[in-house]
Amino acid sequence: MRDAIITRMKTRFESYRDIANMVDDNGVQARIDVPKHKSLSEHIWCVVGARESYAKALVDGEWAGFACSMDSCTSSDCRQKLESSAREVISAIEGVSEWTDARNDLLLALNEHEVMHEGQIIRHLYGLELEIPPSVSWA
Repeated sequence: MRDAIITRMKTRFESYRDIANMVDDNGVQARIDVPKHKSLSEHIWCVVGARESYAKALVDGEWAGFACSMDSCTSSDCRQKLESSAREVISAIEGVSEWTDARNDLLLALNEHEVMHEGQIIRHLYGLELEIPPSVSWA
């Protein structure tokens, strides 16, 4: 099961990359006029931070809190940080020599976080009448 989750997560990383590649600076900052709605850049900030935080947790074997290295939100920054954080997760996964229940739970939590934001981002793209890349399987 863990291998299936990792495979799906890698596919999701590609979907996020494709979404980020299709938007410009205006697109990452655009908002839908609904309560508590986040811009694409705010979603990406959270995704990047979770990836970085869970990658560290997978290496350490336990959660140590949330931190995000993303300090600006241009479309270029979003693309770069999505790519680097995906590499961090893959590197952390590949570096795990002993998969404990705690590490399995961390991996599952990261996957759930990715899926949750992907759904919100799909709604965001629909709301702004933006194209959704074919790699986004849930749209």
